[in-house]
Amino acid sequence: MALKGPRPALLLLLLVLLPACLALGRRETRHEKFHRQHVDFPKTSAPDARRYCNLLMQRRNLTTDTCKPTNTFIHAGPAEVDDICHSGGTLRTENYYDSKVPFELTICRLARGAQRPPCNYRGRTSTQRIRVACMGGLPVHYKTQGTH
Repeated sequence: MALKGPRPALLLLLLVLLPACLALGRRETRHEKFHRQHVDFPKTSAPDARRYCNLLMQRRNLTTDTCKPTNTFIHAGPAEVDDICHSGGTLRTENYYDSKVPFELTICRLARGAQRPPCNYRGRTSTQRIRVACMGGLPVHYKTQGTH
């Protein structure tokens, strides 16, 4: 016997929304937050670095309440970035590791003006070694360039 009326549609909607609701109820780990904030692979397509930064900063929820002053996106696979905490990196101080190889990066900096959304960013690309903080063998913090 087939179900009639709005019930099948409601059941389907519940099946689709349930996993999303459960995911929202679970807190993001520090490692997951690191990936959301800093790993973009393959690199999202945009006409230029400024538009790339404006798009990604918003898409990654880095401009929800206030405009994050600066953020760096790493254009390498998550496993390659995670490997910095193992054979792909060298321990420097405490829990900070320097990558053994350079990575393609996009550095986004807030342009002068509003500190609240809508945010406007300047972007520049670079290829360089990076430093990350590791906990439990996984990256959890990106160390801003120039502060090594």
